[in-house]
Amino acid sequence: MRKKPPIKAGLIGRPLSNSLSPVLFGIFAGLAGEEIIYGLRETGPRDLRTAIDAARAEGWRGFNVTIPYKGDVCALLDLADPAARAAGAVNAVRFGRSGLEGYNTDARALLQVMEEAGFGAAGKSAVIYGSGGAAASAGWALGRSAAASVVFSARNAENASALARRLTEFFPDTSFSAAPFGRPAAPPDILVNATPLGMYQPGRPPCEPARGMFCADLAYAPGGTELSAAAAAAGAVSADGLALLVRQAALSLRFWTGLPAGDIVEFSVEADRLFRKKLKGE
Repeated sequence: MRKKPPIKAGLIGRPLSNSLSPVLFGIFAGLAGEEIIYGLRETGPRDLRTAIDAARAEGWRGFNVTIPYKGDVCALLDLADPAARAAGAVNAVRFGRSGLEGYNTDARALLQVMEEAGFGAAGKSAVIYGSGGAAASAGWALGRSAAASVVFSARNAENASALARRLTEFFPDTSFSAAPFGRPAAPPDILVNATPLGMYQPGRPPCEPARGMFCADLAYAPGGTELSAAAAAAGAVSADGLALLVRQAALSLRFWTGLPAGDIVEFSVEADRLFRKKLKGE
C-alpha cells in the first residue's frame, strides 16, 4: 500500500516561544491516523509575504496565524469567510484553488465553547479586553450571537473605536463601543481576554469574574492563566485558552484537509483530554 503523504502545516507569527500548537497537532495526528508535520515560523513584518511563499513552496497545506499578523494576513487573502471579512482578522489559511483562502477559527471556537457550556449570549452584555485580531474575532462571535452590547476595553483607543464602528456595520442590533483599558462601569455578563496577558505577559484584565458570568481567556499557559484560575474560584462559567486552542486546531485541520466534521468534533473532545494530560506530564 502506498503511504499517504504527510500533512504539512505550521504557525506564522511573533513571538512563538510559548506556542503549544506542535504538541497539540501531534495529538491530532494520532487520533486522525495521519502524519502531520507542524512547524513554527517566527517572522518579522517585512518577511511576512516571504514566509508565506516559502510555506507554499515547501508543500504546506496551509498555516495558522497568530499575533501580530492576523490583520496583515487577512489583507493578503484572495478569499475569506464571513467572520474573517467582518473582523478583518484571520488565523487559518490554506493554499486553495482561489489562492490564499482564509478562515477565522478564533470566532468559531468561541461560539463552539459557549454552545458546549450551554451559555447563550443573546441579549447579554460583554466586555472584550484588547483591540487586535483576536478581539475582533470575539466581537464577531458575540455579534453573531445577538449580544446586546460589546465594549472593547483597550489601551489603543483608536483601534478599539475603529473596531467598534466596523462591527456595528455588520451587526447593527448589537451596541459596540470602546472604553479605556480598566474596570468596566458595571459587571458584564461575558468577559473575554483577547490580550497577551497570562501568556506572554503576566497578569489578567482588571475585571473580576463572578458566578454566572461567562469568562473566555484566549491566552493560554500549560498551568493555566490567572484569569482562568480566578474564573474557576468565582464559580463563573469559563472556557480557558487550552479549550479554545484545541477547538481552533480541530477547525484548522478540517479546513486544510476536508476531514469529516463529525470526526473533528469527536477528535476535539478526546484531544482536549489527552492534551491536558500531556501538559501535566502524565
